[in-house]
Amino acid sequence: MGPFQKFKYLLCAGLAVWFFSAAGARPAMAMDDAILAIVNEDVITLKDFQDNMKAMAAQLRIEGRTPDEIQEVMSKYEQKGIEQLIDDRLILNAANQSGLMLRPKAVDDRFDEIKKKYASYQEFLDSIRKEGLTITEIRKKIEDQFKGQIIINKEVRDKITVNPQEVTDFFETHKAELVRKPRVFLDTIFVKSDFGKEDAKKKIYEAAQKIKEGQDFKVVAGTYSDLPSVGEIDADQLRPELKEKIDLLSIGQVSDVVEVMNGFYLIRLEARSDGAEAQLKEVKDRIYEKLFEDKFRDAFKAWVEKLRKKAYVEIKK
Repeated sequence: MGPFQKFKYLLCAGLAVWFFSAAGARPAMAMDDAILAIVNEDVITLKDFQDNMKAMAAQLRIEGRTPDEIQEVMSKYEQKGIEQLIDDRLILNAANQSGLMLRPKAVDDRFDEIKKKYASYQEFLDSIRKEGLTITEIRKKIEDQFKGQIIINKEVRDKITVNPQEVTDFFETHKAELVRKPRVFLDTIFVKSDFGKEDAKKKIYEAAQKIKEGQDFKVVAGTYSDLPSVGEIDADQLRPELKEKIDLLSIGQVSDVVEVMNGFYLIRLEARSDGAEAQLKEVKDRIYEKLFEDKFRDAFKAWVEKLRKKAYVEIKK
């Protein structure tokens, strides 16, 4: 993941889960719950916060996120603690108060997208039951996610502009940082081992055998891979165990099976490119993305602060 894509990933990942458990706020609390905060008429307890974290992790697992992705999102959320949960409630309240209407098809499509990550519908049902969730809860969480994204787009993202001169100015003042790093172009097959290491190993070796028999790598990937191909990536962004293997490959060569923490890879090296001084035409899109996200981050923070000022918020010490 490149330097400018990392913040975007974290932000989008965060937004994708902020609203999942906000809808699950309990209407009443147990007498022995410690009160952490009050947001308007909504009481947030220690149990709310703990349930929130559990629901978030469960949702990410159901969506098929890798352990690394889950850890990254959870760590980000946990660091912000109760402050983040308060912001979540305020954002969802703003969405509900705006009267926005969701297209049922959008929720259906997102639900179907999650289901397709599983080999069968029964496997999907078993997974959500294991996480203590129901189909109704999953769909409600998806609805809240869309509500949050829509209100944020309307109130923040759609109001941000970056003009071409800003991109040029950034390029001229950051040329030294915009050196094009060595890159590799990879076709990959990844089989996740979250639901059984031995089954995953069997699947990846079946794929390897088909490639050895002469079947097209991309065709085999379409049948066996649990993730899209890695494609073009900075060489220094690779996991050490993958980089070690790739450094030994010739162009067009396919690696042996490589085991990583959450699954198995087969990798075909398509091409390499050496590092060089970047040209504006090559990096203008990345610069635009960075400037846009920097502006978005500031505008989003200001908007949430405005929501806080309009609401009654009390954090218990």
